[in-house]
Amino acid sequence: MLLSLGDTNIQLWKEAVKELEELYADVKSAYEDLDTITEDFQQFAESVHHKLAPQEQTKITSFAKKLGKLDKGSRDAMRDVRDVLRNHKKRLKEAQRDSI
Repeated sequence: MLLSLGDTNIQLWKEAVKELEELYADVKSAYEDLDTITEDFQQFAESVHHKLAPQEQTKITSFAKKLGKLDKGSRDAMRDVRDVLRNHKKRLKEAQRDSI
């Protein structure tokens, strides 16, 4: 009975790792597609900054800062998913080792 529970536990860890790998691949791919947008927008904002009225300059600068925060949040989310995946892989290996 304990052996059956151990096998079930390992199977659940394998499924979790597989789903996390898929999630990480999706998140990483989405982030890589959008990775340069913040930098591109900041360069664009700097190039047109002197052509804008002061109020518009403030708005575009504020938007660039918000976009930078969004980019940082995206990077952090990708890192966190990678860390959870790594931890689950470790737990799977421990469970497999313990079942032997």
